[in-house]
Amino acid sequence: MDLTRLVCGSEGTLALVTRAEFRLRELPPERAMASFEFDSLAASARATVELLEDNPSAIELLDDVAINRARANPAYADATRFVQGDPKAVLVVEWSGTQEELDERFEGLDELAEKIGAREVVALRAKDEMAQTSRLRESILPLLLGRPEKDKPVAFVEDAAVPPDRLEEFVTRFEKIVEENDTWACFYGHASVGTLHVRPALDTSDPDGVARMRRIAEEVADLVDELGGSISGEHGDGLSRSEFLEKMYGPELVRAFAEVKRAWDPEGMLNPGVIVDPAPMDEQLRIGPGRERLPLGTNLDFTEQGGFAAAVELCNGSGFCRKKNTGTMCPSFMVTLDEQDSTRARANMLRSVLDGTLPPEELTGERMKEVMDLCVGCKACKSECPSQVDVASMKTEVLNQMGQKHGFSLLQKATGHVRRGLSLASLTPSLFNAVGNTNLASYVAALVGIDPRRNLPQVTERVFSKCFPELPQGEGPVDVALFNDTWTEYQWPEIGTGAVRLFAAAGARVHLPEVVCCGRPMLSAGLVDAARENARRNLDLLMPLVERGIPLVGLEPSCILTLRDDYQKLLPNDERVEKLAESTRLFEEALLELDAELPLREGSPVLLHGHCHQKALVGTKPTEETLALAPDTEVTVVDSGCCGMAGQFGYEKGHYEASMKMGERRLFPAVREANESVVIAPGTSCREQILGGTRRHAQHPAVYLASRLK
Repeated sequence: MDLTRLVCGSEGTLALVTRAEFRLRELPPERAMASFEFDSLAASARATVELLEDNPSAIELLDDVAINRARANPAYADATRFVQGDPKAVLVVEWSGTQEELDERFEGLDELAEKIGAREVVALRAKDEMAQTSRLRESILPLLLGRPEKDKPVAFVEDAAVPPDRLEEFVTRFEKIVEENDTWACFYGHASVGTLHVRPALDTSDPDGVARMRRIAEEVADLVDELGGSISGEHGDGLSRSEFLEKMYGPELVRAFAEVKRAWDPEGMLNPGVIVDPAPMDEQLRIGPGRERLPLGTNLDFTEQGGFAAAVELCNGSGFCRKKNTGTMCPSFMVTLDEQDSTRARANMLRSVLDGTLPPEELTGERMKEVMDLCVGCKACKSECPSQVDVASMKTEVLNQMGQKHGFSLLQKATGHVRRGLSLASLTPSLFNAVGNTNLASYVAALVGIDPRRNLPQVTERVFSKCFPELPQGEGPVDVALFNDTWTEYQWPEIGTGAVRLFAAAGARVHLPEVVCCGRPMLSAGLVDAARENARRNLDLLMPLVERGIPLVGLEPSCILTLRDDYQKLLPNDERVEKLAESTRLFEEALLELDAELPLREGSPVLLHGHCHQKALVGTKPTEETLALAPDTEVTVVDSGCCGMAGQFGYEKGHYEASMKMGERRLFPAVREANESVVIAPGTSCREQILGGTRRHAQHPAVYLASRLK
């Protein structure tokens, strides 16, 4: 007697599986995709039946809701390039076989499109095109859930399946059910097997939303039963559909389910309430009517996400932060592979406090500190997570709450006010640098909380602002203003010097307005009030230039992007913030906008490591294009994730090993192998980390290009 099918279908109600054997099949030698566009869901469902006669290996449905959500998300907009217009539905069809078989099949693609009534067809045969399309399909659910509206797509009828030849009637009547219940839903899923994942949008904290959910559930169960389908085609019955099993199987089989359950699990320990003896589906809601959440006054503004609790709820647990091979999110999980170090775990910890699962004092307790500890604030979750969960801002808020309750450490104060410290050091640079290289300085730094294996910062003999008046100026009509960040002013004036020379060569006049620290080090340390004070001061200092239409150019990505991104959370009611954000430019963006013929000598092979904040908010493309202004420059972008330094993170005691592992994961090996290349890194922290991990000096793009000026 083979019990495999019984156990596999029991959804954890009969046994725990500790070991399993699988039968595997070879992957096909080649595959290719095509996208067919339709004016209605019904037309796409009708076409599915005809396409099945052409022996595809898969047919996936995407409706206009899914496509438009992806288009609105900067990280996924490119994945929708294959969509030509504004169709109501798209079928992405995959065929497998030899290259010759696929070539022959795709020769008749236009005729096939005409036959099935598609208004447009696009062949997707390049590997990157197919990968993007697959990535889009996998990201639809978090894209749908990553919005601040109260009505959220809810999983309770998302697994219904009907025979493909009944799919047209199913989607037509399902659309009507959704419409009659005054809501919307996204239709997507495996059209080839008649399984669609439809999640009607409802607010289950509202009794009316719960009532509509029950009506929809009952009507869809009746519809599926009438069409000879299954209410659970792929995901299982669970707590939301077990109530309707008798409608599909009848009372005799349901009684048999109960007898089997009692024989296998007489004490009812395994997954109680699933399949057997279920409670009504609307009585076990995670977010139900009367739900209370911890009232929390925040120092940062989360209005754009619907408040702090809503910002936390954007995390739906899809686990994109658990990827290990590409991108930046989540740097700590990539090296520890521990769930508590994932973006999802941090959001779950906050959710548990807000919903009362954990006591309120845990918000500022040791366990929260431990879970947040290895978050480097890279902001990758804001772009790489389809739901755009901004855990970096949440960590800043948590650190601020902890500091208000327990006090801020000396290290937080020192690193948060690093500009003030370096300014004082610049008064006697030789003495500061000499003392900073001694064992005594490392010992004192260790007492504050800095890892003794890190080199302490050095200051330049002559700060950038004192070099500036002697630099050349362009004679053209264009003006730019440099944001004189802490690192350019006190540590690396050659970056500012190189930038001014390049702007002058492009014909621009350069202004160097007075500024204070952008506030990024303060935000990283949780010093929100100090960051807000600096934000106001910078607005006062910079708005006269902004009002004149002069772009504000940043050489350090994290600094200028703090003005563009974080000031909105610091000063949400200051109308100047948006104007300032619109005027900000990365150095590379500003240089490209000038569109000037720069007198540059021949370049060389370049290995580019992008700064995390730049990758999250802008991308590395402007840097790639700027470096390529030097003739024959070959730019290789390393998919290196976070370098691991992340401002103060890599300096703190207890972070050194994790920091170096982050660098060693991709960045350090790539740098060591690129012997013939110039290593470029726009971020100060990144250049420090590369030096510490490989003993190679990376250059800022401005320094590299300025060295190529004729």
